[in-house]
Amino acid sequence: MGTKFDTKEAFWNIHNNTKPGPERTRAYIKTIKEADESGDPYAMMHMRADMAVFVPFYDDAVKILPYCAEFMQIAEEHPEAATADDVFTVTREASSLAIILPQIELPLCEKMFAKMEEVAGHIKRGAIRRLHMTATEFYTYIDADKAKKHYDIFNNEKMGMYSACNACEQHLKVWYMLKKGDVKLASEMAGRIFRGGLVCHDIPWQTYAVFLEHYVDTGCVNEHVPMLNKLVKGGLRDVSDLANAGTVLRCLAAVNPEKGLSFLQNYWKWTVNMWNEQSLYFFYKGAWCCLREINANGGKTTLCPPQGLNIDSNTTEFFEEWFYKKAVESAGKFDKRNSTRFYMEDLKRA
Repeated sequence: MGTKFDTKEAFWNIHNNTKPGPERTRAYIKTIKEADESGDPYAMMHMRADMAVFVPFYDDAVKILPYCAEFMQIAEEHPEAATADDVFTVTREASSLAIILPQIELPLCEKMFAKMEEVAGHIKRGAIRRLHMTATEFYTYIDADKAKKHYDIFNNEKMGMYSACNACEQHLKVWYMLKKGDVKLASEMAGRIFRGGLVCHDIPWQTYAVFLEHYVDTGCVNEHVPMLNKLVKGGLRDVSDLANAGTVLRCLAAVNPEKGLSFLQNYWKWTVNMWNEQSLYFFYKGAWCCLREINANGGKTTLCPPQGLNIDSNTTEFFEEWFYKKAVESAGKFDKRNSTRFYMEDLKRA
């Protein structure tokens, strides 16, 4: 056992002295190095577990992936220092990455879910419910029958300290019903969220986004501009909201493409060095839809790429095709990994 490292002091030092986002991510990386230097295996794992929880709220969630892998390696070497809470936290967050990162091959995704199931079975207290909630979302893109089985177990399992918050759970139910095509039931389930009865960091913003995607798909987004305005006002905070920005762009393509172009110019910088492929897909799709409308109606003809993208052209005609190709590329990665056409069918509706 190495030198004892004060993880509580390190945690509060990070959260009291850094801004949420890349600055806080860098602070976690620095602190993890310090914990490693102490040689205290508990601290080495606990700081990685803290990073896995808090970084995805404000930054590119995929940044936690190597630290989750390191955690599991340390846990194998020092099982006596691995707490059940930290092990479940890391396996939960790593499994969630399978949803947004198609580079994780399907066998590895299922191995991660199996590890999460193993841990959840030991600690219970809502962990099994959380496992099946995450698996419901993952398998909805892959296998409808498996998704339903996970959803039914999720619905029947008891809540506990390891289950998700009430707002996130209700959102998952709404999202799942929309994906199944039961818009009426989804709308009924979303009522409490829309009335402000269920709120967290991500909700109602993600719920607004999934309904707005549906409204654009069905050609009635003009009737729901107040919801769009709410998403713009509260759901575009940092790079973790890149998918929301894509939904806003897609909606503005239908109701106000010129305004959409200014939004595109403003939020495009969030894609630079972004690994979250699902968020990128939504942004690329929204940007393509916006530029398609701009070009079809003879609007502004130039666009300035953000710093970090080495692209010679600046015409909206060029970038309409560029964003479309990017969206197809992202959709193809997911569908290839999942052996479905879920994303390409989604892009087709756009």
